[in-house]
Amino acid sequence: MDFGISHKKVQIISYSRILGWRWEDVSYSGLESIEILDKSYSSVKYEVYAEVEVQTFCAIGTTTTEVYETVPTKWHIFVVNDPGRTVHDSLVQSMYDLWNRKELFSGQWFYFFGMDKSNYLLTAMPGSVNVKGFYFVWVNGRVMKFQFAGFDKKDQGGFGQVDSFTKNNLRIKLGDAEVEAYRFPLTAEKHFLRLYRKGYFRSRTPA
Repeated sequence: MDFGISHKKVQIISYSRILGWRWEDVSYSGLESIEILDKSYSSVKYEVYAEVEVQTFCAIGTTTTEVYETVPTKWHIFVVNDPGRTVHDSLVQSMYDLWNRKELFSGQWFYFFGMDKSNYLLTAMPGSVNVKGFYFVWVNGRVMKFQFAGFDKKDQGGFGQVDSFTKNNLRIKLGDAEVEAYRFPLTAEKHFLRLYRKGYFRSRTPA
């Protein structure tokens, strides 16, 4: 039965609800192969425009002067289904191995664990995330890559766009709660370590 809503629009509406955006602000952009943790996956690509606060000037001296502006930016969101939990299991193991050593940076990745009741997300972000401009989030059986795709104006510059976008523009829904994809300070999450040792992540069924 056709209700006049395309499958692509249904997907956009679904992801918009998860990410806390109006679905009208998200557009479908095709299929694209991407790498996640050194492995290639087929993804569905979307675009979203967002007003993001960035630092456009910083002078350090006797006094520090910083200037911030809110500017239009473009972002790409790549969505990969993870029904076999391949990415999930790789992230969980990497996070445990690192945090169990009481370390925060693997030499390539920082990690973040967010949870509300039985719902959780796993985030992998490269060092210098504002320079490299992307990170990955596993949530609800899917992996999402958020990638900064540039300023709307070619002559616009600024720094801190990824942190600002994550803090002010992106809210990921976990059940009834809304959480950030990551937040500072990053820590070796003790709750995650306890859950891992109890076998919690192995016992979970795919979302």
